[in-house]
Amino acid sequence: MKFLSKSWKVILAILLLLIAIGLIFLKYIPEKDSYENQKASIENNISMLQVQIANNSKYEKYQEYIPGAVEEIDASRKYLYERFPKEMKEEDQIMYVIYLEQLFGTEISFTLSQAYPIQIFSDGAILQGLELTVNYETTYEGFKEMINYLATDSRITSIKDARIQYDPDRDLAIGDLTLICYILDSAGKEYVKPDVNEPEIGKDSIFG
Repeated sequence: MKFLSKSWKVILAILLLLIAIGLIFLKYIPEKDSYENQKASIENNISMLQVQIANNSKYEKYQEYIPGAVEEIDASRKYLYERFPKEMKEEDQIMYVIYLEQLFGTEISFTLSQAYPIQIFSDGAILQGLELTVNYETTYEGFKEMINYLATDSRITSIKDARIQYDPDRDLAIGDLTLICYILDSAGKEYVKPDVNEPEIGKDSIFG
């Protein structure tokens, strides 16, 4: 008892020291590490902003030209988008092949196809490709005209594969072409149905 009464200050000091050590390891050190990490992150962000501000100041005199340049880019994009159809449904594919038949004076058989995505642009427009495989029988001159037309057609089309054989008995070029018709699905353009003339169906009544 006398020992405790004489040593209470020492015991209290030891307890306080243990508490202080616990606080250092449990609270101070973790919070210090967190503070150091946040400080380093803030300093890094400040450095990046300072570099960005310095770079922006270089082009300050060009700021007035930006709106005009943006308008030119938008106009150019719109002009480009207008060259692509928005969709190519089955009726569009049929009408396209019928047009090729009339142009080349030859019968063409083909298979219907579905478009597949090729590229997504930053404004959300999707460039798609639709493969049309056409089988043809035509003269050699007709084949050359067909290739020349596909190379200069306003519709953006490329030839993926081409096969040609010559039939000497009929003097015809026979083969098939795999065409890729390009489609651009964008919000700023509407689908346009093909222009189909109504067929002649004769009289309304056979008794008239």
